[in-house]
Amino acid sequence: MPKPSVCIITCYKQPNYVRAVALRQGLRDTHLFDNVIVVKNTSSGVKRYFETLWRLTKVRLTKNPDVYVLTFRGYETLPFVRLITAGKKLFYDEFINPVEWFVYEHHKFTPDSLPARLMGGVFRWYGRRAASILTDTQSHADFSADLMKLPIEKYASIPVGTDELTFKPIKVKKHAGFRVLYYGNMLPLHGVEYVVDAATQLASRDDIVFHLIGGKHQVEKLIEQAKAAGAHIDYDKWVDYGELPKVFAKSDLCLGGPFGGTVQSQFVVTGKTYQFMAAARPVVVGENHETHVFKDKKNALVIPQADGEALKDVILWAANNPSKLVKIGEAGRKLYEQEFSSKRIAGDLARLFRQHGIANVKSRSN
Repeated sequence: MPKPSVCIITCYKQPNYVRAVALRQGLRDTHLFDNVIVVKNTSSGVKRYFETLWRLTKVRLTKNPDVYVLTFRGYETLPFVRLITAGKKLFYDEFINPVEWFVYEHHKFTPDSLPARLMGGVFRWYGRRAASILTDTQSHADFSADLMKLPIEKYASIPVGTDELTFKPIKVKKHAGFRVLYYGNMLPLHGVEYVVDAATQLASRDDIVFHLIGGKHQVEKLIEQAKAAGAHIDYDKWVDYGELPKVFAKSDLCLGGPFGGTVQSQFVVTGKTYQFMAAARPVVVGENHETHVFKDKKNALVIPQADGEALKDVILWAANNPSKLVKIGEAGRKLYEQEFSSKRIAGDLARLFRQHGIANVKSRSN
């Protein structure tokens, strides 16, 4: 019997962001499908929605895949995708619940407001009609199920992982002092203000230098204020993705976070944490519902969130224990391989699809 075919759909400003790429590769690595069809946008702005939906329509009419997977930010196109894929199993990668993001993380609406209730009702309706809703962690699945009043059995947690061709074990290049790396797009959950606070508290330590990358004008202003107060910070607005491993190699300690203490920060393992672990670099993570997999001072350094004092203290400990950092980085790499690797993602996807009888679907693809 021929294997089924699957179509994976991405409509996002970054169509090749790590979550989408990991799911595409995971689908191939399950070996359950004869054909993995990728539909993604090449244009930006509003045009990308029309482009993606038109490409999906052509795929449905010409190839008629057996299964569909909609990746983040799928909630923007979910009603249209569900219409085009009617009659077929659709797996919806929620990744970040839109009600969580708009209402509880960024406070665009109050929980009892009409927009919040309408949004919750719409996505609850579509969630019931998805074969499964994918999240990045089990705690995120639990939170979303409770928020949307959907059964937890509707959810499946699939780790984000990382680009394993780019991020692999590396050794630190010799340099003076002790360098602490922190980078990202500086959303509220990341808590860059606590990183800058720790740097300011360590102003008397000339040997400890922070390297911060990313953020916009507000972050740049925050850093300038810290430097005026004596903090030792090297700042770059941007570093090319392919250059990140070289930056890792010049860093003694990597800050994965999240440190923000927000709602979203309670349920995530950050993308940079996966990268640091895959590269065997020692990483500091902010304690939340997912840090039970980490063992403090064994395979990571675990601290409370929203606490610049705690971050300062762990950096001092790390600076005084460089030999232990090497072992922590190596153990972090092993944890990555066990819990978050592409092999683990493929295994989790394969189990999910088999639970839905996907392996037994007869392909109708051309």
